[in-house]
Amino acid sequence: MARLTTSVSILSLLVLLGCEKTENNYAPPPLRELDVARPVATSITPFVDEVGVIEAVSEAAVQSRVRGFLQEINFEPGEAVKAGAVLYKIEPDQYQAAEEAAKASVSNAVAAIAVAEAQVEIAQADVLKASQDMDREERLKEQNASSQAKYDEATALLAAAKASLESSKANVQSATSKKEQAEASLAQAELDLSYTQVIAEIEGKISKTDFKVGNLVENGSHLAMIVDRDQVYANFTISDTAALRLQRARQDSSEPSSPETQAWRGMTVYLSREGDQGYPFVGKLDYVDPNGIDPSTGTLGLRAIFDNGDGQLMPGLFVSLRVPAADAANSLVIPERAVQRDQQGTYVLTMDTSNKVVRSAVELGQTVGGWAIISSGLTEQDLVVIDGIQFARPGAEALPKETTFEVDSVMLLRGMSNPDQSKKLQVESNAEADASHNRSDDAAASADAQDAS
Repeated sequence: MARLTTSVSILSLLVLLGCEKTENNYAPPPLRELDVARPVATSITPFVDEVGVIEAVSEAAVQSRVRGFLQEINFEPGEAVKAGAVLYKIEPDQYQAAEEAAKASVSNAVAAIAVAEAQVEIAQADVLKASQDMDREERLKEQNASSQAKYDEATALLAAAKASLESSKANVQSATSKKEQAEASLAQAELDLSYTQVIAEIEGKISKTDFKVGNLVENGSHLAMIVDRDQVYANFTISDTAALRLQRARQDSSEPSSPETQAWRGMTVYLSREGDQGYPFVGKLDYVDPNGIDPSTGTLGLRAIFDNGDGQLMPGLFVSLRVPAADAANSLVIPERAVQRDQQGTYVLTMDTSNKVVRSAVELGQTVGGWAIISSGLTEQDLVVIDGIQFARPGAEALPKETTFEVDSVMLLRGMSNPDQSKKLQVESNAEADASHNRSDDAAASADAQDAS
């Protein structure tokens, strides 16, 4: 009986405890912390971006200029050669023989001229004698001391002497002409002989050759290529719209009376290869197609020249090129990662004075080096959400943590080509992203704990 009484008492106590109401008060989760920054006002130079291809400034084909068998090849493929260096030797025997024959022809022509000139002197003496005889016969005839027959004979002899003189002079001219022909043949023979040594016309690196010692080469056979890559061209085209932008920029930046108003030569051009950090190569525009815009493509052909002493720019390489299109103008820039896009357009998230997230529509200019140029939609005083965007909702309240950025306008134009500066910004960006992610995880954990309690 005592046990039953005790059990009933315990049961009654449990019922009473179960009937008591426990009060559960709601505690809102803590506000999320968002990294924000104000747009950076800086001087930005608008630019034109295009793709081009590298071409060597100086290259020369090595070709044989006479026919013959190769005796020597005096280089290794890919090595640097000097201008004037003997690259190949072709068997010279037949050309040496031709040279000797040409020299003999010249000597014969010289001797023939000497004989012809001697004949002229003899003919001149005969003319003088015949002329004197003619004068004597004329005087005797006037005195009736000579016959008509002797007078006629003297006249004929004088005419024959003059004809012989003219013939001798013609022989001299003929011999002289033959000498000139012989000298021309000698010059060609000497030239052909010199061509048996194939020399480098320019300094540079030489390609491999398909010919070997003992092979027969023809006149005009392509033997190798020499390429001088100390300087290279970058050929590219720009649209007619970009060409007008460049034209207006040059007009605005030049004196009206300057003859160089329309000249673009010397404009700075930046170049980047695939995988390069920014645009590390700087060159100058050196050619604009004088034909103007190609109506079939709507583009203008341009060419820039770059120093390439270290050989990093290989001919045939496709590259990215950037040409400043106008003078620098004041602009607002923000980190590109802060820009969002949806069906309604391009926007960023900002914080108002009451710490609420606001969607702000913006118009973008160009983006470069991780930065976006804002054409409209923001002011220098706006707080733009940079990190933690995935947790931000328009209309929601948050805790802003302001960060300050600095932008180098020169580096921005070159696409952050300074590796140290680029690395610094990337490290800062990664650190901020990690910190934001950690803060978000901590806040989420705190909220979960509160809900559990």
